[in-house]
Amino acid sequence: MPADIASRTDIESLLTKFYERAFADDVIGFIFTEITHLDLATHLPVIANFWEDILLGTHHYHGNPVKVHLEIDRLSELNENQFNRWLFLWQITVDRYFTGPIADEARHRANNIAKVMIAKILQKRQ
Repeated sequence: MPADIASRTDIESLLTKFYERAFADDVIGFIFTEITHLDLATHLPVIANFWEDILLGTHHYHGNPVKVHLEIDRLSELNENQFNRWLFLWQITVDRYFTGPIADEARHRANNIAKVMIAKILQKRQ
């Protein structure tokens, strides 16, 4: 049985596995490979800071994820289906590798993040 998320290393592992799926995905992969040309070597430490703050209570992240996603939306309009796919891939990755209260929190927070992001994007378009 998988263990719970307990460290920065666990978060980095989760993110690496998630992005492997996301980059290869038929629905959202192009956002990472063709639109943002996401460099994981640069992005992974930043997004790990974000999730480490949320899940383990650290204070390393100093960005604005809504602003980042609004910028992506300007390049290629994001939609609810894409956020749902992101959420699905996140949840199956968490489920595959982790179990426990922090893993549950990772799924719960991702759900909230997806809802907030799409709401902010749609609001900005109006």
